[in-house]
Amino acid sequence: MKQRSQEIKGRQARFFHAKNDSYSTFSGLDFLFAVLAHILIISVIAIIAWWQSNHTQTPPLKRIEVSMISAHDLKKMQHQARKSHQKKAKPIEKVHKSKIKIKTKKKPVLKLKPKPKKIKKVAKKIKEDPNFDPFAPIESSSNKHRKTPAKPKPDMANIMGKQLSTQEIDRYIAMMQAAVQSHWKVPGGINEKTPDPLVEMILRRNGQLLSVRILESSGNSTLDQTLIAAIRAAAPFNVPSKQFESFRNNRIRFHPL
Repeated sequence: MKQRSQEIKGRQARFFHAKNDSYSTFSGLDFLFAVLAHILIISVIAIIAWWQSNHTQTPPLKRIEVSMISAHDLKKMQHQARKSHQKKAKPIEKVHKSKIKIKTKKKPVLKLKPKPKKIKKVAKKIKEDPNFDPFAPIESSSNKHRKTPAKPKPDMANIMGKQLSTQEIDRYIAMMQAAVQSHWKVPGGINEKTPDPLVEMILRRNGQLLSVRILESSGNSTLDQTLIAAIRAAAPFNVPSKQFESFRNNRIRFHPL
């Protein structure tokens, strides 16, 4: 029995000894692991602090100097600033108004008929009659009027009615120009420097066109041809029948619109 109890005690002693050895082994490993973990954490913290110190630098503080000035100096500075601003300001350019060109139509050239020359009547000298009898009875003036009937005087009202005033002639010419302008197809490229063509138009009594020709060319053959075509298209023209002779031969200058 004693021997058995001793064996049991020896087994228990060996068990506790092995247990203590395992405890000592585990405690040493834990301590080593804790030390390594602390070293790693400290290293990471040091690296982060070094990186932040190199990459995030705080900007240096600016030094602002403040000086006190008087009201007189302030007004002087404002006056100088105004002068410098006025010098830098650009001068305002004057805008010249464009000259407005006013188109003026040239008056048509009219062919005036020459006025009839006044014929001076020279009284014939009375020849002395060799058979004149001074003692013969003198004929009265009434007898003379009976023998030679008086010539009828021309009716001035009819003469004035057959003639037109210059205003009436200009009015008919303007009507003819307007009729031609309504049919005139002016070609492109015509400017104010282009001369106005002068045309001779011969009309019939009913206003129909007998002939037409260019007296003064515009220098542009196309423009002259279109004008002649417009004149032929505008015929017959409105002319007075009683005073037709004033419009038989017409010389008119046309201005392209």
